[in-house]
Amino acid sequence: MESFDVIIVGGGPAGSACARALVRGGARVAVVDRATFPRVKLCAGWISAPIWDALELAPADYPGGLWPWETCRVHYRGRDHAIACRGWFIRRYELDDFLLRGSGAALHLGVPVKAIERDDDGWWRVAGLRARHLVGAGGTHCPVSRTLAPPRPRGPVGVQEHEFPLDPAAIAGARAGLDGEPELLLHDDLRGYAWNIPKGGWLNVGVGTLEPTEVRGAWARARAHFVALGHVPPAAGDALDQVKGHAYYLFDPRHLEGAARVDADGRGGAYLVGDALGLAQPLTAEGILPATVSGRALAQALLAGAPASYPARLRAHPVLADYARVFHLREAGAAWRRSSGGGDDGGGDDGGGRGGAGVAAGRGGRRAGALAARVAAPLARRAVATGFAWMFSGARLPAPRLVDLALSLTPRPRA
Repeated sequence: MESFDVIIVGGGPAGSACARALVRGGARVAVVDRATFPRVKLCAGWISAPIWDALELAPADYPGGLWPWETCRVHYRGRDHAIACRGWFIRRYELDDFLLRGSGAALHLGVPVKAIERDDDGWWRVAGLRARHLVGAGGTHCPVSRTLAPPRPRGPVGVQEHEFPLDPAAIAGARAGLDGEPELLLHDDLRGYAWNIPKGGWLNVGVGTLEPTEVRGAWARARAHFVALGHVPPAAGDALDQVKGHAYYLFDPRHLEGAARVDADGRGGAYLVGDALGLAQPLTAEGILPATVSGRALAQALLAGAPASYPARLRAHPVLADYARVFHLREAGAAWRRSSGGGDDGGGDDGGGRGGAGVAAGRGGRRAGALAARVAAPLARRAVATGFAWMFSGARLPAPRLVDLALSLTPRPRA
């Protein structure tokens, strides 16, 4: 049985980033994955600016297809908005293979993990290999995640999507904007969104919802929306019939409680990174960035001889610290919506014998309120669309200390 310092189960961006950092630090690393690479991976494939620092690469260093964009097109509550922001799209088929092959780890591909065992000497045994440290990087259903059983205060989000090849001219003739520009359809209740992403000769169309049972209906509506606008070529019909579903967990600070299980002597342990832990951005569900961030953070903890510091390193990382703020802001907003209700419109008798005047004032107030609502509604729609596009681009929250102060004064409901 071949021995390593670390065995990583899962060869996606989280596992590759962890392996690469560990190998550069002098560790012997094996990556085990049941798939052979390159392999198809359901994912819209969007990456935001911080990814390049996390990967220690520049866009020019990446040899695969790369679609930069500077405008995000958002449809929300019947209005279209073109928002200036930036990001990139890739194909996971290419990116994951590139990262894995460049990690420097010993690759054991096409090898399913049928059992995870621990011997009396504290060695993990997986797929005929053994190591002191075991990393779960195999996504939502990672076998290491099943072993560690991290906290899951809420269920996963549901997704239906498909990425497929099509005539580039047909895609160019139908797309809403330039090649690579995302077209997003925000749900009116903000509990999900759909996307339509042109990538040269490839098209990625899909939808995600907070409640998995709602995803099929949401997909039918999203498809009808993009087809009615003429933003998917007629030849895409058969491919759109072949969407597939998957699920994963959005970031919750409580997930980090299950990030590591370290031996008392610190010589070994098991850890979770990426979707195996549940780190996708709480609003946009971006997953590649937190996957690579967590992989590197774990590698740094292991190389420093301080594996127990891994959860704290995650909490302190600027990306995940922002995710925690977004999570708590989202929770506070949801609590406010649940508690808010309609108040008195001022239309009743004021108790001073001026009931008629009170009714007239009430009517006038309602008319003024309706006018104000008509004026405010477009501004509110624009603000929501702009905020979502800004988050979609991976921009940092402004004034994080002020956000922290505001959150410290706001009760935080627990699920």
